[in-house]
Amino acid sequence: MLSDLPSEIIYHIAIYLPTANALANLSQTCHRLYKIISADEYRLFRALVQSKFPCTPAPAFWKDAAPAIDSYEIWNGAAWADRKEVLAWGAAHQLVVRVKHSGKNPQENWVLFNDLEDVSSYEDICGVHLMRAESSKEGDTENLVFGRRRGDIIHLAISPTQEHHEYRKRFKTYGLELDRTDVSQGAHSTLSAHFDDGSIAFYNTVSDEEEVEAFAWIRNETGSLGRSRYSKLLSPSKVAVATGEMESSLSISTISPDGVSLDRVVDVHSLDIEERINRVHASVTSIAPLDTLQSHIESPGNIFLAAWGDRTIRLHDLRSPRSYEKTYRDTTDGNIVYCVHPIGNDRFLAGSSGDGLVKMFDLRMGRSYNYQEAQKPQASKKSNREDRPSMDFSMFLSANLPPDLTRHIPRPHRRGRQSYRGPIYSMSTPSPSSPTVYTGVVDGIIRLDFASTDDLTGPVKEWYDYNLGLGVEKGQPGVAAAEDQVFKIAGYERPAQDDYTTTSKLRTQHGYWYMMPNDLENEVVTGWDRRWEPLAKPGAWRRRD
Repeated sequence: MLSDLPSEIIYHIAIYLPTANALANLSQTCHRLYKIISADEYRLFRALVQSKFPCTPAPAFWKDAAPAIDSYEIWNGAAWADRKEVLAWGAAHQLVVRVKHSGKNPQENWVLFNDLEDVSSYEDICGVHLMRAESSKEGDTENLVFGRRRGDIIHLAISPTQEHHEYRKRFKTYGLELDRTDVSQGAHSTLSAHFDDGSIAFYNTVSDEEEVEAFAWIRNETGSLGRSRYSKLLSPSKVAVATGEMESSLSISTISPDGVSLDRVVDVHSLDIEERINRVHASVTSIAPLDTLQSHIESPGNIFLAAWGDRTIRLHDLRSPRSYEKTYRDTTDGNIVYCVHPIGNDRFLAGSSGDGLVKMFDLRMGRSYNYQEAQKPQASKKSNREDRPSMDFSMFLSANLPPDLTRHIPRPHRRGRQSYRGPIYSMSTPSPSSPTVYTGVVDGIIRLDFASTDDLTGPVKEWYDYNLGLGVEKGQPGVAAAEDQVFKIAGYERPAQDDYTTTSKLRTQHGYWYMMPNDLENEVVTGWDRRWEPLAKPGAWRRRD
């Protein structure tokens, strides 16, 4: 029977169907064919269009609309507040750069860069990387590398104040269409270009050549690495590639001028997946290295988080014989994870593919594991906070939609707040000490600042107001300017992974101006920040869990 054939043969047959309607009818035949055809964001429909209409650009996938973000900050004065923060992202075919100086001489400059006359979906920016080391040497000039879908990868130097730009380098892509780019951390960084055909090229970003050749390749000679496959640089000399294959789902290789050598393979069958294993479980949608910023580590890139297709984020340590060390999962949310972003050394954020949901995880959650030293698990000491919340929290970014910078006009004003319910595509933090996380959503960026209510409204609030400049509302509703308002969020505390009976409780926030004396008391008793509205007391008809 057709449904019993291997997935590769069904892929080959499907692209010869006469119409997209025929492919849709095939997907409705049975559950297995539906999973095969709908896998990897329905990439079979794109392949069908390319085979039938080779001269017509294929429709853009969700990746084509995802904003590529990067940011950094440096201190340029004697005080903590004297710093410069640079934020850059791709807005369709245009490049947006914001340079913000804080402290004694505050100023903010924006650049909307566009060097194109004719625009199509193939001009969309699919990778942006700020080159901090080079920018810090040139003062007013910002250096960055960005790539377009058509295959151009350019090192650009741009001045936000002088309205001047210069092309420094071009990285040769040999006519291949670009899927995504990545740049490793560190002074001697490596640039990777993941192409549409599944091949990956590696470049030296500090090369003196104006036309930079790739020094190493991962070739897609068998055709097994499709467009939707994922790759991530774990360090300047180490790369992780998600193949989507069942036996070699995730491969880790060493990169050198002599070529690429395979070091480790993670098999999806070794991940202790309880459900029936299929190709969806073998996919990896995001990878985030954890030890790249640890200066004392001689060989970075061994420890990383990976978001797998079974909606589970796993901690992997290449120094361990195990396939993974720990798992993190939101049992309440059924969406896959689009991005993973470490915060410091003990927490990380995960962006969901729907509902505007950002999840916060504690790396120390569950059994103890020292991921920096790869020590054996030790029995955790009994905590005296057994009745306190676990703080494994997921929050909805229900913010107003941002202005449309690509059209230079504000969005139509509507009464009430617009609830964003789309994916969280990407995240960026300017520095390890920054309280800010920029999140990429559909058509814009949402800024998240993590700070304690004690800090923002307590005895030293002036220091935080001056140094962080978070724009906390200072009076009754309607007094502060609209741009200074902090949007309220809602979220829920996640139950433990093995807790299948507890009902998640939706929590909402009220403004700082609304603080009451009992809010502080409630914070001490429950452990929840005073800005979260207390839950209603359970009645006789309400569940008490």
